[in-house]
Amino acid sequence: MTVADDIKARLDIVDVVGKYVPELRQSGRTWKARCPFHQENTPSFVVFPDRQTWRCFGACATGGDVFSFIMRADNTDFSQAMRSLAHQAGVALPERRPAADAPRNPLFELNDAAQRFFRQSLDADRGALAREYLRARGVSDEAIVTFGLGYSPTTGDALLKHIESLGFARDLLLSAGLATPYDDGARDMFRGRLIYPLRNDAGEVAGFAGRAMDDAQPKYLNTPQTAVFDKGRMLYAYDRAAAAIARERRAVVVEGYMDVIAAHQHDFTNVVASMGTALTPAQIALLTRRADVVVLALDADPAGQGAMFRSLLELAQRSADASLQRASSRRSASPFDAFRVASIPSGKDPDELIRSDPTLWRQAVDGAVPLGDFLLDAAPDQMDVSTPAGKAAAAEALRPILYGVEWTEQDRYLQRLARLLDVEPAVLSARIGRSSAPPRRARSVPAAATDEQAEVEAVFHRLDGDPLDEQTLALLLQHPDIMERSAQVEVDRLRRPESRALLSALHEGGIIDDIRQRLDDDLAQHLDRLMEHPLPPMDFKQRTADFEACLRRLEERHLRELKAQERAMLADDPASPEVAEALHRQVIETNERLRALFTSGAATP
Repeated sequence: MTVADDIKARLDIVDVVGKYVPELRQSGRTWKARCPFHQENTPSFVVFPDRQTWRCFGACATGGDVFSFIMRADNTDFSQAMRSLAHQAGVALPERRPAADAPRNPLFELNDAAQRFFRQSLDADRGALAREYLRARGVSDEAIVTFGLGYSPTTGDALLKHIESLGFARDLLLSAGLATPYDDGARDMFRGRLIYPLRNDAGEVAGFAGRAMDDAQPKYLNTPQTAVFDKGRMLYAYDRAAAAIARERRAVVVEGYMDVIAAHQHDFTNVVASMGTALTPAQIALLTRRADVVVLALDADPAGQGAMFRSLLELAQRSADASLQRASSRRSASPFDAFRVASIPSGKDPDELIRSDPTLWRQAVDGAVPLGDFLLDAAPDQMDVSTPAGKAAAAEALRPILYGVEWTEQDRYLQRLARLLDVEPAVLSARIGRSSAPPRRARSVPAAATDEQAEVEAVFHRLDGDPLDEQTLALLLQHPDIMERSAQVEVDRLRRPESRALLSALHEGGIIDDIRQRLDDDLAQHLDRLMEHPLPPMDFKQRTADFEACLRRLEERHLRELKAQERAMLADDPASPEVAEALHRQVIETNERLRALFTSGAATP
């Protein structure tokens, strides 16, 4: 999560714009006013709260996000706009420290090199089977780049030889879990597998997961625990989902990597995966720091219902333990109360449901029930409550529900549990007690959980750019013959505020070193990262074609965003005749521009 994302998650664009445009008034789902950037008599300036964007449908014919509004309203650059908005949001901008103060663990550099190798292997002939698998699972080319998916060759030493040729020591490969001892030497840990990079909160590649492309076992293989990789303290795609989680105050947890990728492809960007394990205290701390509600959307495989039930019982115990500590915490709500469970239709996993019916997926998530209710509903099928011994065991196992929830809910759950066990509530209450006295099985929260809560307080500073923005800028920066065409890329076609600021600097011209001198530290680091962004070897014709493709994709994305804004305007309260006429003209123009793209075969309707 970037500093810009953190700022945007804390601010509402309506509030920010309202300070500059006092006459801003709500009109249906949008807010409207006369444009502050040109003279007009009727309101053509529109703010879209759902998208946190703005647009002028009048003479300006432009728009953007909260950063672009401040840059235009204050006639300032991106860095100053960030400082202004950070002050409003209460976000402390980090002071740049010398690299020597915080040396980067060499395992991260090694993992970056391995990730580039896996990515190149996926694009090569030997990655054909993995590419076919991804196509069959509906994974787009953009998602492959976004999530850095790759392939490990079957030879057993391809990565080892490549990494050693770059100057990395074999001992470092072994300590990173990329290689394992074999006979008198070593061999690749991952062989013939689809590779998922596993990133930490800051977006750094900490480890990998590999899915077998044949009958090899285990089906999934993870990097072992290393100095930078601890699966129990990470969530897959949390670095990409953190901004959406903070904005929506809701996180959705699924089991599989493909579930996450499918969700993000369909714009459900608050979805993360537990990577096949029961949620740990560290993961719970990550989730509940930014989310008021955590929805568990787990596979509905009947064979796994028992394991899922036991996993949720363990989660109930852990989150209820944390609830006992909440008096000394800044949280006013119980961690237990945060959890909901979504019911996925039988025979489908989240990946399949999202791809086949995104609306049904949204309904399942919105209709998720509290964890306690789910456990009590599922208990009759998972526990023996027909005998006294079975009832006693069930009461003990389900006891966390009673001391985990807020006291206002305890009576309701006590009544439900008593009905399940067919005993009087008073008898049950006397048997298991209330939350005022911790149960005998209650465990104290490990110190690691407290440490994790402190860690997630930190603002994530790594710039985590949009893949299309990055590809376009990388082509411009790495190839002088393409950089000459930077003026063809319009600033508002880029999605990320950092990308727009960097493109503006390119438009001003100059050699790379001069441009870097004009940038602040964050943007200079962004430039340097893009200079190292992996691009395949290309001749002039190929990179020209790639740049042209980027221009077309940027234009298509821009036009589709315009269409969404137009639909919102058309569905809103009737506009004035002047604005309605301008909107009608823009709708026709947008349709014509999209049609031209489709006619050229460059875009997919």
